Amino acid sequence: MSTIVMFSILDYVQAALKRARYEVDENDVVVAHVPNASGFFSQGESFEEARDNLRDAIEGNVILALQLGLPIPPMEDIVIEVQDAPAYAA
Repeated sequence: MSTIVMFSILDYVQAALKRARYEVDENDVVVAHVPNASGFFSQGESFEEARDNLRDAIEGNVILALQLGLPIPPMEDIVIEVQDAPAYAA
């Protein structure tokens, strides 16, 4: 049986970006990551570029997790509802 996963990806991404941490490495590259969320990391030449790249990384990882049936890292205040999908006769 398949499942349906329901949540607002826009709200999810915004919540993840609020948790993001930024550091400047030894090469003056801005490195961004979301703690406790595997794959949610990026880098850029500026804070804005690192944040934009992080947004893309979060969206891409969430979509991939949905396609592969993998868990999505929890984000504070975001409810991810999972339901059994109804079976349809062909």
